[in-house]
Amino acid sequence: MRSFQESEDFVKRLFKSYYLKWRGDPPREYHKREYAFMLSRKGEMIRHISFENWNEMKEFLVKNVPLHVFYSSAYYLQPSAPEMEAKDWIGADLVFDIDVDHLYTSCKEDHDNWMCLDCNFNGKGVAPEECPSCSSKKIESKAWFCEKCIDVAKEEVIKLVEDFLIKDFGFSPSEIEIVFSGRRGFHVHVESDIVRELDQRARREIVDYVKGTGLVLREKKKKLLIPPLNAQGWPGRIARGVYEIINSRSTHDVAKLLCLKKGKGITEIEGQLKKILSKLEGAEGYWMLEGEACKVWLKIAEKAVLNMRCEVDERVTTDIKRLIRLPETLHGNTGLIVSKIKMKDLETFDPYVHAVAFRKDEVKVKIVSMPKIKFLGQEWGPYRDTIVEVPLGLAVYLICSGNAIISDEERRHHAKGDI
Repeated sequence: MRSFQESEDFVKRLFKSYYLKWRGDPPREYHKREYAFMLSRKGEMIRHISFENWNEMKEFLVKNVPLHVFYSSAYYLQPSAPEMEAKDWIGADLVFDIDVDHLYTSCKEDHDNWMCLDCNFNGKGVAPEECPSCSSKKIESKAWFCEKCIDVAKEEVIKLVEDFLIKDFGFSPSEIEIVFSGRRGFHVHVESDIVRELDQRARREIVDYVKGTGLVLREKKKKLLIPPLNAQGWPGRIARGVYEIINSRSTHDVAKLLCLKKGKGITEIEGQLKKILSKLEGAEGYWMLEGEACKVWLKIAEKAVLNMRCEVDERVTTDIKRLIRLPETLHGNTGLIVSKIKMKDLETFDPYVHAVAFRKDEVKVKIVSMPKIKFLGQEWGPYRDTIVEVPLGLAVYLICSGNAIISDEERRHHAKGDI
């Protein structure tokens, strides 16, 4: 227990050095926001705090050295009122959360693992809801992220911003801010007077639209009105999705995707696929599809919706009083910076490089377990129950995520004030 506390003390000293140089910008109308902090790993959240002067925020960070810093997406007349009803809600930003946890990526089988706390049965990949051996729901999981995971999350962010927020909803790029969450995903903030007073129901409709929830596609008397590829909104999105599926796969693969039987099923749809593809390429407006080809279109369209929708956490977007991580502060579970990212820099953004706060020095840590990861451009691991000298930023990442403790040698060093 002593070593865990000493490791947290080690991290807090580094966090303080970061906040002494902190130059984080205030969020819009910062004095109307509520702020919340977690000062220690097991401590309670301190909230209902507001700041009239942004310098007071920096003073608070330096004095208290929180592990986690949050601010409200909401604006209040009385942000520091201890009761939510007394805060006088004015409005809220529109916030989206895209997290690797909610996205399927095959690489989770390589770097994530879980264990049943009752029978010790364990496995790799996404943790099941209950243990397949004893049915216990006491599952402990260890989740990591890699370049593949983050790339999938980035694709969702790009889809959300470019296809939905800008093209469909008409927001200006200047009203949209992208932030690395500090752990395994991204937050997208929309700060616009248009969304400010939207209630939960309206925000739910936005989520449903982005996720394609409730889209019903039906034929009528074996006829379907098909949109052109350049149609706006979901009609065009579905047309492009269908085109992409047919154009990028063989007839056999499309049949397999649609779960059609071999032989006759494949032969029958080959002509229908060619017809749909040809009509989509040539159509300048809506056109009518008739006959058995309608069923083929509908099945492919269902797959297209799954490909074209955006996977956002609906709980975050529909919450009009959400506490969200403050950009440019540190994430207490990783030690990484909650970083603002310009859209043009998103594709090249690497959290294990660009969100690392502590780049100088190396320290020895006792690593409980970690898969192979690429940190600051160099591959590290896998390690298990090993003392290793690693970059300071990686040591902080491992300690904050509960995968390492500071080594005895390093404890003696920083007890003397070396770090």
